[in-house]
Amino acid sequence: MDIVILGIVAGALQAVGYLVYGFKVLKRDITPNAASWMMFAYGTTFLVILEWDRDASLALLALPIVCALSSIGIAWYCLRKSQRAWWPEHMMERLSFFLDVLLTIAYLYTWVLLAQGTITEQGKDWAEVFILICWNVGIFTAFFPLLRQVYHHPASEHAAPWLVWTCAYATLAFVTLAQQQGFDELILYPVINTVVHGFIAARIIFYHLRSGQMGKHLI
Repeated sequence: MDIVILGIVAGALQAVGYLVYGFKVLKRDITPNAASWMMFAYGTTFLVILEWDRDASLALLALPIVCALSSIGIAWYCLRKSQRAWWPEHMMERLSFFLDVLLTIAYLYTWVLLAQGTITEQGKDWAEVFILICWNVGIFTAFFPLLRQVYHHPASEHAAPWLVWTCAYATLAFVTLAQQQGFDELILYPVINTVVHGFIAARIIFYHLRSGQMGKHLI
């Protein structure tokens, strides 16, 4: 299969996952974590801008574009329900949100300096590594409120969209490996997200298996 088509398939899977998620949210089968979705919305949007600036192909951009637009929609839904929905109540979640904002500012500021040519050629590699570290650490800070919610209240989420998203990111990881012809910094985004989304799906599935509600949960 052509690698561009496979990248579009990854984006299509991502869209299917969001359609299922949105449907479940509207049915009130899912309680979306507003803090995490707020961080997903601006974080993935900036990722699309950064990758586009680096001349990423459509195969690599299809999934992040779908994710950015869809996460903005869910974040907007959460904010519409409550103006303070995005502000975490738990201290650790507040710390996670604060760190995520700092990391985002740090890598955006560094990217602006690179774009303007302020950073010398000798410092360019270090700057790109710094951006990469900030972005990938930001994945964990953005997910922390949702991971904590799923750990304590797995019934607040539904496994189906997380399973679809896991497949989407795994597909993107394969596309990235094929297009970049090996491992580089771009592979971290799909690999980390494959693991995190898969963990969330597994946590929800095991909870419902133990409670004997798996059949009902899959409907």
